[in-house]
Amino acid sequence: MKRKAEALMSEGEAILQAIRQVQVQLECARNSFETVTDEHLIDSYIYEIISLQKKYAYFLKKAREMGLTAGYPAAYQKIS
Repeated sequence: MKRKAEALMSEGEAILQAIRQVQVQLECARNSFETVTDEHLIDSYIYEIISLQKKYAYFLKKAREMGLTAGYPAAYQKIS
């Protein structure tokens, strides 16, 4: 039972870390999109942003299914 709880905690931490990583990637892609002028790069960043938004939605869904929420100072906490 303890191992299962530890595995869920570890999985929850991984999901929250993935959410934070995607947030950073989205910010970088949006910033790059704002600075480029070549139409091929603009298209590339549009596709990248859409892809990252879908990945972000996926990880948020997984976090909700596990009852996770980001909090401070705790890395994660269970929703009652």
